[in-house]
Amino acid sequence: MAQSLIRPIDTSHIADLISIANETNLNHWSATGYLDELKNPLSIMLRLADDENQTIGFIVGRIVAASDNDTSVDGEIYNIGVRESRHGHGFGQMLLDSFTAKCREHEARSIWLEVRCSNSRAIRLYARNGFENVSIRTDLYSDPREDGILMRRML
Repeated sequence: MAQSLIRPIDTSHIADLISIANETNLNHWSATGYLDELKNPLSIMLRLADDENQTIGFIVGRIVAASDNDTSVDGEIYNIGVRESRHGHGFGQMLLDSFTAKCREHEARSIWLEVRCSNSRAIRLYARNGFENVSIRTDLYSDPREDGILMRRML
C-alpha cells in the first residue's frame, strides 16, 4: 500500500463501517445509527482509506458538553475499528491521532471512551496514548456480556 489517508465518512461508507464492526466485534450500530450520527454537527466521523480508496478502519465520536456548569467540552469515542487483516500497522494510532486533533480544534479538555475488559490490544493502544482507567462498568456490553473500562485522556 503506497499511502493511507484519513477522510471524512459519508453515507456511501456505512456498509464498510458495519462490515468492520462485525469483523472486529465492536459495539454494533445499525445503518440508521450511523446515518443519524452523520447529521449531528458535533460528530467526528473519520475513516482510513488505502490508495484504492478502500476503507481500512474508522473512528466515530462526538464533541460533548463537559458539564452543566461551564462551557468546556470533551470528546467521546464511540467506536474505533481496523480491519483484522490490517492490524499491527499503526492504523489504529492514525485514527486516534486524527480524532485527537479534531478534539483539540474544538478545544476539548479531555477524551473519554469505553472498552471491553478483554480487549487488551485496544487497552494497550489507549494506555500508550495517555488514557487512564477511571472506572469499571459492570455488564456494560452484551453479546457476549462483559464489563467495560471507562478511560479518559486529558488534553
